Amino acid sequence: DAPAAVSAVSRKTHTGVGDFDVPLPLTGTPGVECRTGGANGDHKIVATFNNVVTAGSASVSAGSVMGTPAFSGNTMTINLTGVTNAQALTVSLSNVKDGFGQTLASASVPMQVLLGDVNASMSVNASDIGQVKANSGGSPVNATNFRNDLNADGSIGASDISTVKAAAGTSVP
Repeated sequence: DAPAAVSAVSRKTHTGVGDFDVPLPLTGTPGVECRTGGANGDHKIVATFNNVVTAGSASVSAGSVMGTPAFSGNTMTINLTGVTNAQALTVSLSNVKDGFGQTLASASVPMQVLLGDVNASMSVNASDIGQVKANSGGSPVNATNFRNDLNADGSIGASDISTVKAAAGTSVP
């Protein structure tokens, strides 16, 4: 088969717990990354292809790509930096080569970045605050509640509640 992008995620490592992924659909409504990018606005995007991939390049409509993409099996990992909050952006993949010598000319990964939007509604409001509060207080971070660990420190607590409260009223334009 000709090479094709089949899925993408925004991946964060939550301290002491592991990696958790926010799905970034390639079509339809973009996924919303609600966790912090840190002081530098860093995010890691992992695109998965139908074939083993060996080379390619990436660019982003806001912020910049840090270093060169990494390839492992069917995945291409792109590190972004300088991504600011409350925006929609597109990661463009170019000239992705597969293990059969075929090239995918281009593919796009749309995403939105909105710190605190734990329910992916494209705005931060009382619903997000309530959800983070309900998951705080010692609940271990897992595959069902990781979006509430906004600072990816491995626990859901006062810092996450403060972050979502401070973000209340923001939305993706």
